[in-house]
Amino acid sequence: MNRRHFLSTLTALAVCAPFSALAQSNGVDTVTDRDWTAWKAAFLMPDGRVVDHLQDQSTHSEGQGYGLVLSVIHGDRAAFDAIWSWTSANLNRRNDALLNWKLVPGQTAPEAMNATDGDLFFAWGLAMGADRFDIPKARFHATEIAKAISAHCVHPDPRNRDRLILLPAAEGFLRGTKAIINPSYIMPRALYDLSALIRDPRLAQVANDGLVILDELARSTGIPNWAEVDIAGLRPSSEHMAHYGYDAVRVPLYLIWSGHRDHAAVAHAKEIYASASGQNTPVVVDLKDRSVLDTSTYEGFAAVHRLVDGRSFDTPELDVGQGYYPAMLDMLSRVADRETAPALTFGLKD
Repeated sequence: MNRRHFLSTLTALAVCAPFSALAQSNGVDTVTDRDWTAWKAAFLMPDGRVVDHLQDQSTHSEGQGYGLVLSVIHGDRAAFDAIWSWTSANLNRRNDALLNWKLVPGQTAPEAMNATDGDLFFAWGLAMGADRFDIPKARFHATEIAKAISAHCVHPDPRNRDRLILLPAAEGFLRGTKAIINPSYIMPRALYDLSALIRDPRLAQVANDGLVILDELARSTGIPNWAEVDIAGLRPSSEHMAHYGYDAVRVPLYLIWSGHRDHAAVAHAKEIYASASGQNTPVVVDLKDRSVLDTSTYEGFAAVHRLVDGRSFDTPELDVGQGYYPAMLDMLSRVADRETAPALTFGLKD
């Protein structure tokens, strides 16, 4: 599919976005209760803090957002309340409604910067929880965060100011006329839902334009962990290694979850997996020569591989020994396999 056709397809598919079916899944567990119970026991503290034991026991807004979304999917009001409460008390020190991105035990204050993916998932989780658990206050806070994402983390594409890009944070990723982006922060389904929630077409547009950016990268260099864009074009970031790796692995997961299994970035991931030999899953690939630099035996990375290939998801019991990140990929891949949205591109009606 060429770029012009891809753009025209996005425009033709614009519709008024319904709120995510995940929020309506009362009584339907998309990941088994056994998995959710195991995940909570391993990574969710009683006070609502999601812990990455392999990263200095740190907590990130990303993990709080993922945990909040999963709590809604499972109808776990107690976990939802605990995650929301801890996050509000400990990662809400900014003056713009965005969350502080990281807190390590022993720190007197969290890191000052936000991380847009954490804000996106946390706002999405609050919005879905507001519907499922009938909590107007959660909808209010979801609205505030979504508005802040639109105001502070959405920026004109340097190549065409009529198009938008999603910045990784409110500060620190603009270099004069160049912008640094993280392709794995583009989660279309969450952006469409929040666009509909706050009646802001910018969030729907940044999702649509993000799909185009991912298409461009997949068809040129492949999907890197980090990319940069300026008037000269779009390419892997010169400030980072040109690798498909631990961040980029989320790109095909989010696309499939959003109903875009036929996207070029999913095909790119499928090619990476198909070219690898051995039993381990490739997790870091050099985009310059397609050499595999790192592999993993963890089930979470294998789960993304299985999702990309469209294979059966008769998965074993969740292995919490693999650590927070691969275990989360495992959980989200199981959700994406069962809750894939229709392949739509959303806009807003007047």
